[in-house]
Amino acid sequence: MHNYNVDHKYKFQTRIGNWFEEWELDETKKKDYLKNRQNGQLASIVKDQKTNFSLRLASLTFPKDEYIHFGFHIMLQNLKTLGFLSIDIQEKLKITEEAYNVTTAPTTQPTVRSVFVVVPYTKEPNFFGDDVLHYGQHFRLLANPRISNNKAFFLHSLPQTPTRCAKISRKQEVCAIESDVFNTVWKLEHSDPKIRFEMEGQPIRIDDVILVKHSFTQHWLASDDIVYQNDFGREREVFVHSYQCLNKTQNLIAEKEGRTTIDIPLRNQEPQNLWKFAVANKQSEQFDESVMDDNRNVKNLMIRVKQQITGKGSYGLRGLAKVFLEMDQNNNGVVEYDDFKWGLRNFGLNLSEDETKMIFQTFDKKSNGKIEFNEFLDAFRLQMSDRRLYFVQRAYASIEQRAGKVTLDTMGRTINVKEHPDVLKGYKTERQVFQEFVSHWNKGQPDKVISFQEFGEFYQDVSSAIQQDETFEAILKKSWNL
Repeated sequence: MHNYNVDHKYKFQTRIGNWFEEWELDETKKKDYLKNRQNGQLASIVKDQKTNFSLRLASLTFPKDEYIHFGFHIMLQNLKTLGFLSIDIQEKLKITEEAYNVTTAPTTQPTVRSVFVVVPYTKEPNFFGDDVLHYGQHFRLLANPRISNNKAFFLHSLPQTPTRCAKISRKQEVCAIESDVFNTVWKLEHSDPKIRFEMEGQPIRIDDVILVKHSFTQHWLASDDIVYQNDFGREREVFVHSYQCLNKTQNLIAEKEGRTTIDIPLRNQEPQNLWKFAVANKQSEQFDESVMDDNRNVKNLMIRVKQQITGKGSYGLRGLAKVFLEMDQNNNGVVEYDDFKWGLRNFGLNLSEDETKMIFQTFDKKSNGKIEFNEFLDAFRLQMSDRRLYFVQRAYASIEQRAGKVTLDTMGRTINVKEHPDVLKGYKTERQVFQEFVSHWNKGQPDKVISFQEFGEFYQDVSSAIQQDETFEAILKKSWNL
């Protein structure tokens, strides 16, 4: 029988068992971690690098007429999800060919993942004799070459099978694939079934609402409010499926009026199948994309930094300003190099040490190792147009009229997050939108009166990240019930 009242054989400091191997394993893991962090090979760093790689700013074509031409750099917006067709280069499909998933994603600017090139299908003759895209004409959508190191990825689909189908809806799969096959060929049809037959062969206008039909399976490209979670957030699934309303086609009435009806489905399509082109609204939105990847001069580097800031969302510039303000312990608006470097990294900007030094030295006018961070931020701020300023003035006056004064407290009580575009589209919850808005103000003084100048500066930063006037106006109108 054991005697449990004897003294301990070992002191508590004594290491027993296989302690040395465990200690050595922990030290090895620590060294590997530090080495990977120094070389930028941590999983979190690699993920951010790939995300930033896909969110680089891209050029859209500035049209010279009202038609879509071959060679145009365009974006495709779905009228159901209001997102833009986008490639997820980080989600590779498990098939023999190199292929990547496709979604519709919200975006405030054209990026390399959301810009496609309209290219002709060269294996059949062009009977129209021009470079304009026509209804019923075969074409292909080429992914922006910068997203794949100049590989040719085309929008692709194939008949639905138990093993090849959309991940969530199980409908006909759509992806971007590096393959020159007929499954990458599409054609466009007019959205109005009453004139679809008559529009066959007509040139496609930029403002037309269109149907994108897969030439092999004869079904339409679609996107629905099916959440697809990836590294970019909550996006929407894309697939091929024909959505048609169940109303009667009224063929007898059409025949009585003398219209051809044999090969024309007269049912309207649901919004899931409806798409619109997006092209450049200004000449400045069309540019040489080769400068975006050339960081040998500060101008190109600042363009890439701006793209990364706006890629953070409408509050991106405001968020970076907040990071620098928290570092400014002396309240003099000045930061030194180490604070500047870590401020950019903490905000999530992917810059090398040499690139950070190049930017810092550009703004270090006195060569004293310090810069005024507002001067740096001003390089990314854009002057608001008169129309945008008008809506900002209306918003401020609306808060003042309803609450008597404009403070963080009164804004929190009057803001309408239920009607915010991101909430309506399902990209964010009401709580997320509210917290995001409040977090970019000085929460330590909720009763302090906010002047119109401060209110205007806030929305100037927001405006600088939003390219489309309609999006900026919608945010103000919905948030403040204008």
